Amino acid sequence: MTSTKLGFLLALSLFLSNAHAEDTKPTEESIKQLFVLTNAKSLIRNVDQQIDNLMRSSMEQALKGAKPSEKEQVALDKFRAKIVVVYKEEISWEKLEPTFIKIYTDSLTQEEVDGITAFYQSPSGQAMIKKMPVIIQNTMGSMQKIMVPMMERLQLASKELAQDMEKIKKK
Repeated sequence: MTSTKLGFLLALSLFLSNAHAEDTKPTEESIKQLFVLTNAKSLIRNVDQQIDNLMRSSMEQALKGAKPSEKEQVALDKFRAKIVVVYKEEISWEKLEPTFIKIYTDSLTQEEVDGITAFYQSPSGQAMIKKMPVIIQNTMGSMQKIMVPMMERLQLASKELAQDMEKIKKK
């Protein structure tokens, strides 16, 4: 075999091995390390803590300033507590972690996970991690402001549909 052919085959094998290395799925261990580094579990818990406040605020807005009776308030509080419990049970870190691992494994390469990990170990990455709870809290507050008018519009559209359907039935 000539040296040119040998060199070509060697270069081709290096290229193919590097291309394969870049496509390597990340290990579960490296993803879990990333979760620890980014405080993913505590971020989920922080969201848990905000759900009750979000529910209270949403209920107040839904009442539109009306003061519920004592019995109605008890029923509303019971409902809110149930929703919070369901949320905490269904959106717990223990239930979410396997899903997140699969998503990260299917979406990222080992090289990308390593790069993301390196970023989060940097001062900028650490700043992002420390500020993420505030970012999430502010995002939830902003989303609530967006959702209330949207829900009102959706309710109006539903009422219009019901009216249209009644008109159709009467014809």
